[in-house]
Amino acid sequence: MGGSRTEVLLLLLTGVVLLLMVALIGLFIRMEQLQREALAALEPLHQASNSSGLSPGTKAPGFALPDLSGQPVSLDRFAGREVLLVFASPRCPACREMYPHLQAFAREHPEVAVVMVSQGSGEENRQVAQEQGFAFPVLEGNEEVTAAYRVPGTPFFYVLDGEGVIRRSGFAVREEEIEALVAGKE
Repeated sequence: MGGSRTEVLLLLLTGVVLLLMVALIGLFIRMEQLQREALAALEPLHQASNSSGLSPGTKAPGFALPDLSGQPVSLDRFAGREVLLVFASPRCPACREMYPHLQAFAREHPEVAVVMVSQGSGEENRQVAQEQGFAFPVLEGNEEVTAAYRVPGTPFFYVLDGEGVIRRSGFAVREEEIEALVAGKE
């Protein structure tokens, strides 16, 4: 009797071990699937974070976008001047933090033409410009211009020379970051 009981227990134990092994294999397979799905979902963010917009030396794409009064403003209007082209959005928390710093930069550097392309509606853009007291053009952006400039996110800046050639680009929030970008300092 003792031998058969031991055999039954061994068979039972073997069955439990096999079930645990099957469960672990299934768990590992599922975890691998979830990892692939998570990486696939994060890929657009990874691409955006690795994107730095258009390369320095590239001629800035031309555009004519409506300003706060609905009048078209062309990039050609600023020919011969250094331009700080800012892509922003009223719904972007980093942009809301950046606005007063950009206003201070524009006030302290009148030699640089500051132009903001904002992804907000006309009403949102007017409200931001009024609240912040912007004295520079705020233009209503669109997907075509954002795509042409390969804007990876906001707030994103381009520094253009007098011929409209991109010299530098990058993200900035604080005034010292904006100044460093314009000056070409890292």
